[in-house]
Amino acid sequence: MELRQLRYFVGVAEALHFGQAARKLCVTQSALSQQIKLLEAELGTDLFVGIQRTKWHKVELTEAGTLFLVDAQRILHLSEQAVHNIQQVVAKQQRVRLGVFKLILPERIVGMLELFSAHFPALDVKIVELANTVQVQEWVANEQIDLGMTVLPLVCEGLLATPYAEADYTILMNRDHPLANQTGVLLEQLQNEKWVDVGRDAGVFFVQAEDICRLANFSRSSNIVQQVPSFDLLKSMVRLGKGIAFIPASLDLQQEPNLVSMPIINADGTSFKQIVIRHVLVHKSEQPKPLVEALAGLVNY
Repeated sequence: MELRQLRYFVGVAEALHFGQAARKLCVTQSALSQQIKLLEAELGTDLFVGIQRTKWHKVELTEAGTLFLVDAQRILHLSEQAVHNIQQVVAKQQRVRLGVFKLILPERIVGMLELFSAHFPALDVKIVELANTVQVQEWVANEQIDLGMTVLPLVCEGLLATPYAEADYTILMNRDHPLANQTGVLLEQLQNEKWVDVGRDAGVFFVQAEDICRLANFSRSSNIVQQVPSFDLLKSMVRLGKGIAFIPASLDLQQEPNLVSMPIINADGTSFKQIVIRHVLVHKSEQPKPLVEALAGLVNY
């Protein structure tokens, strides 16, 4: 007995007409009738009243056919459910949850997705935006997400970090700022400036900015005049002359003619490299999924 025969039998029994069933099943009526006869021969009984089928192509189930219909429908349903279950398993094998720190630049996220897609075209990536760098690591550690785009340092145990980008800090200022005509700025020149910042909740950016200022023997905390939740608002505040800000050198300012990204330099004119932003893709180090390992292995910088 074949599932095809069961589908044919159920199709005829539900349509109550051979011709209509054949059209719905996309088979010829003769092929349909032949398979029904083979099924009846295997079962050793008629499933339809023979005289009506022969004379008028009408369908009436025999008593045996009525009983068999219930079981046939159940078997077909179970077979469809089995196929669906397997498809779900396969789909999950090609699905990952990617957590991203909300202040990571969109182009970095898009670049990561394009990298994944180039090697795994069927991959389904669910993006989860998280409030800060620490939360991304915590969600990976707790298996709420499979991969996380965050920055160093790692604060959670059991994580493996794959570097994918590095960026210097620069100073964002209005083009009318007195220092905007320089090729670079010394940290010592910024001691009395007013600052706009993304705030402590953003994690490493705030902390590292404070560390940078300490290298020049000053604190900017008391001079932070505005905290904002995004780089877009940060740019708006600086554009309005509310203050200056630390930003990643990679922040796109092509559409911002009134803003300047000023490199930080040392006293000897060299680029300031003591503190940089190190972007990493993190996943659990213990028994990671093969797909997660493969995706992390694609990342290089």
